[in-house]
Amino acid sequence: MPRAPRCRAVRALLRGRYREVLPLATFMRRLGPQGRRLVRRGDPAAFRALVAQCLVCVPWDARPAPVGPSFRQVGCPGDPARACRGGRGRAARSGPGAPPSPAPRDPSTPQVSCLKELVARVVQRLCERGARNVLAFGFALLDGARGGPPVAFTTSVRSYLPNTVTETLRGSGAWGLLLRRVGDDVLAHLLTRCALYVLVAPSCAYQVCGPPLYDLCAPAATRPLATSGHRPGTRMDLRPTRQARNAGARRRRGAGGSSPPLAKRPRRDVTPEPERGPDRPSSRHPPGRAHGLSGGEPGAVTSARAAAEANSGEGGPPGTRLTSAGAQLSRPQGVPLSHLSHPETKHFLYCPGGKERLRPSFLLSALRPSLTGARTLLEAIFLGSKSPRPGAARRTRRLPARYWRMRPLFRELLANHARCPYDALLRTHCPLRAPAPAEGSSRGVGGGAGGCALGRPPGAPGGLLQLLRQHSSPWQVYAFLRACLCRLVPAGLWGSGHNRRRFLRNVKKFVSLGKHAKLSLQELTWKMRVQDCAWLRGSPGARCVPAAEHRRREEVLAKLLCWLMGTYVVELLKSFFYVTETTFQKNRLFFYRKRIWSQLQSIGIRQHFNSVHLRELSEAEVRRHQEARPTLLTSKLRFLPKPSGLRPIVNMDYVVGARTFRRDKKVRHLTSQVKNLFSVLNYERARRPSLLGASVLGMDDIHRVWRSFVLRVRAQDPAPQLYFVKVDVTGAYDALPQDKLVEVIANVIRPQENTYCVRHYAVVQRTAQGHVRKSFKRHVSTFVDLQPYMRQFVEHLQETSSLRDAVVIEQSSSLNETGHSLFHLFLRLVHNHVIRIGGKSYVQCQGIPQGSILSTLLCSLCYGDMESRLFSGIQQDGVLLRLVDDFLLVTPHLAQAQAFLRTLVSGVPEYGCTANLQKTAVNFPVDTGAPGSAAPLQLPAHCLFPWCGLLLDTRTLEVFCDYSSYAQTSIRSSLTFSQGTRPGRNMRRKLLAVMRLKCCAVFLDLQVNSIHTVYTNIYKIFLLQAYRFHACVLQFPFNQPVRKNPSFFLRVIADTASRCYSLLKAKNTGLSLGAKGASGPFPSEAARWLCLHAFLLKLARHSSTYRCLLGPLRAGEWHGERQPLGRPAGQAQGPVLPCACMGSVAPPRLTGGGWVWSPGDGVQVSRVAGSFSPQDLDTHRPPHLPTPAVRGERPPSLHEGVPQAPAPTLAQGPQQQVFP
Repeated sequence: MPRAPRCRAVRALLRGRYREVLPLATFMRRLGPQGRRLVRRGDPAAFRALVAQCLVCVPWDARPAPVGPSFRQVGCPGDPARACRGGRGRAARSGPGAPPSPAPRDPSTPQVSCLKELVARVVQRLCERGARNVLAFGFALLDGARGGPPVAFTTSVRSYLPNTVTETLRGSGAWGLLLRRVGDDVLAHLLTRCALYVLVAPSCAYQVCGPPLYDLCAPAATRPLATSGHRPGTRMDLRPTRQARNAGARRRRGAGGSSPPLAKRPRRDVTPEPERGPDRPSSRHPPGRAHGLSGGEPGAVTSARAAAEANSGEGGPPGTRLTSAGAQLSRPQGVPLSHLSHPETKHFLYCPGGKERLRPSFLLSALRPSLTGARTLLEAIFLGSKSPRPGAARRTRRLPARYWRMRPLFRELLANHARCPYDALLRTHCPLRAPAPAEGSSRGVGGGAGGCALGRPPGAPGGLLQLLRQHSSPWQVYAFLRACLCRLVPAGLWGSGHNRRRFLRNVKKFVSLGKHAKLSLQELTWKMRVQDCAWLRGSPGARCVPAAEHRRREEVLAKLLCWLMGTYVVELLKSFFYVTETTFQKNRLFFYRKRIWSQLQSIGIRQHFNSVHLRELSEAEVRRHQEARPTLLTSKLRFLPKPSGLRPIVNMDYVVGARTFRRDKKVRHLTSQVKNLFSVLNYERARRPSLLGASVLGMDDIHRVWRSFVLRVRAQDPAPQLYFVKVDVTGAYDALPQDKLVEVIANVIRPQENTYCVRHYAVVQRTAQGHVRKSFKRHVSTFVDLQPYMRQFVEHLQETSSLRDAVVIEQSSSLNETGHSLFHLFLRLVHNHVIRIGGKSYVQCQGIPQGSILSTLLCSLCYGDMESRLFSGIQQDGVLLRLVDDFLLVTPHLAQAQAFLRTLVSGVPEYGCTANLQKTAVNFPVDTGAPGSAAPLQLPAHCLFPWCGLLLDTRTLEVFCDYSSYAQTSIRSSLTFSQGTRPGRNMRRKLLAVMRLKCCAVFLDLQVNSIHTVYTNIYKIFLLQAYRFHACVLQFPFNQPVRKNPSFFLRVIADTASRCYSLLKAKNTGLSLGAKGASGPFPSEAARWLCLHAFLLKLARHSSTYRCLLGPLRAGEWHGERQPLGRPAGQAQGPVLPCACMGSVAPPRLTGGGWVWSPGDGVQVSRVAGSFSPQDLDTHRPPHLPTPAVRGERPPSLHEGVPQAPAPTLAQGPQQQVFP
């Protein structure tokens, strides 16, 4: 029998998600002695390969296999009718879903079902049960609206999408032979109760049946308890035993509440398990599952290393007495609070409306301050009931006594809300810096009404900048929220001043979080004193509080805190502020009062009207759009602040005329069609690269093109002088002529010729850090290169892509996507793009919307067509690069550079292409034309030329990273990591992930850059990592100091050095970088020294925080053991290394703390756009790297002599300017 592929990563992934993972032959041997005869002499090679490559995965809750299966080898009778009659008769009595008979079956009973009938019967049973199974993808039960003939051998199943896995199984001779060997019952059990995977060499697999693997990608802690003491990976008899049946009976009895107590296990915490009551679920949970205030997030018993990471950032500080369940993260909780949503910043982003007031439908505003209103509020907060609609019949239910006694306190809360002067508090704490128009004058503006665009012009660009500066600081917003909370919440509800201060501190943190951040339930309840809240007591006067009662009180308090933060505070932010990010401050959030944002939005709408030529639709046209089939999308328009204006962003997530409950389904369908169009365009782009012209799609593309150009130039002797031209297009998306775009796309798709096959599939694989990653993809082909079978498809993916160590799950296939239908969809998206602005509908007559997944690709295709017509010979001796709408030309011919610049400055109206002179730069003299007219930036002939985040040396063509985007920003605003229950582990994963993004091949390639430049680039990466490290430490929850677990943080620093060096070696495959004794051009010791130097430079500025790390770092100790960074004395000197400058440094000398470097003479270059010189040695930081900021620290200005204001922090009080 052929050997199965090893596929170790795939097997390990499956073992983490199933109770057992067995080869097919092993599974069959466990069913009985006749299972050993599964493979016999003379069997076809395809059957032998199937048996060797098929894995049987037994789920945790799988039923036992059939009892006494017959292995009698009988084929399907020659009469198909007889086979169908016999199979259907048995299926009606013992189908795949029926429980197996306890008595052994007569082994002489023939197995008469053919493979097609068995598969059809299995698919019908899966559809009837509504089970998600890969085998049943593309099948559904017949209904009145969707009729048609049923699938063969079924009575009520239709096929609406092709399923190549099922079709391959139905017609496979190898699977047919397997059926004859194992019989109906066993194969039906495998297809319905187990999951089958087929290994595909060299390292992947695809799923044949069972629930899709991506649905099982929950943490291992959520596995159910295995019966009979089974452990994963051990052998277990699959035949049902008396013990297993008795265990099942006990579980069924236990579900009714009469289960006997289980044996006691060692206690893992000081708090006893809660007692079960009539209103509480069972406190017995499977091992490794933690239930409690963490919102249902599981926690597992970890290894020693994981425990060290847990101590670094999980739970409260050791040695302290925590009075909140949310702080005790390491113990299982008795009551899961999975229904409580964590407060997230995304809940109050981009909230429309122009009036600064609470919604009348808000629960507090809709309830009267009475005992009845207090009861309704209590039910909404603690019992999860929804607020009743006006006039709807309300079903009264008994309120528990605990909450009944709270009514007077919450009646006082409602009265406080009715008396609270929100407008006055807003004016006091968030005042306007300039007189703003009255609210009535901006009627219809707040929601983006059409009156905004048709009213009086709000002002000149100077007025726009003045309005952009009028955002409220987080400190001002917090002061407003604090004043509202102090007036709303009665003192008795806080319980003590300590609890009030703790909650307000969390409010302060909440408003200062970034765009993708959230406040965990553990942080919200940490250090809250339950015993201070008298209203939580179940019975007055009780002194001894059982553990179950204490946890119940913690749960009630957690619900109140979640409601205050996630509902009340979020509602205040949504009602009085428009919260958004910007294009230049990373993830930092800006708070604009609704009155200010209304004026900004009116300016943005007027500018958008002028740039894209919007045409208002009549009522008749709107009705036609609403009744159109297929459905049309309507876009919502929002604006993103820029340093000098507003950028329009279009969200295409709304269906014209669709009700809410139907909208999501229609949006998903149309979004899927748009994604199919996007995949087809990418397929044509990959098949015909000339369509994109000089376009590059990322750093890897830039490196490939630039490396080829550099090697070609360096082969010339002497090296020519090169002329650089950088051009940015003004309003590229808005200026594209739609007629020209339609002409270009018609040439790409060729609607009359092409038919495409689109396969939807999922990829599940385990990352290097042990996390399971799932992604959903599309693969496009034509009938010429179609891979119809999954085995061929997976082999093709491994040959043509980077797919490794993954499981592929097919979701659906569309074999008839005609070019005509796709082109018709494109025409609808372009010509019928409707924008909804404040009750009025408009059609965009020019350009394409920003925000669609198609925008970038359409723009690149259009400009690629322009380049093929206008600049066909410009790359003869040079190179032309374009990242969407940013052009870069490098050529040895001055005339070509001048002609290229002249063409784009003059504009190409046919393609809507006009250069933005403020963002255009050259390194040669140009004619400025008339005095005072705009001219491109002229840089010296030898400089570091900036383009798309790169700094290109115009003489050596070496590449540095441009860190100017970090100027005037905070590192915290550019880095958001999910703290969760393991913030230490999440911090390490986040730091290594962002470092991988910075370690691009274009910076580390030693064939493009000198060893000197690579040293410089790596040092700057390490220094930026040090600032990120500090930013993450400051964001740790529960005020955990570094000194509690210094070994973990030292290990993070060591992993940073080793991971970066691994990436360096991967980017220079075939080159020998280092050897033993620190020899070679770039030994690993040099990377470790650069990492230590960068971290010491940053951490030494915060010696009080990192005192426990500075000593080991200076001594070169890693992981608690001494690893000297220098070479032994007497060995040859190593390479010349740079130290934070372009110039070289003297060879290192060994000291007790490692290598010591002395600066040498450097090469002087022009200080342009953040470039550097040897004088940067005095700053002790990498060249042209602005010192990043953390908690208010601001980097120095890149432009000397221009003062830069620091950004506000919560500790600084009043807002300072960040807009120019």
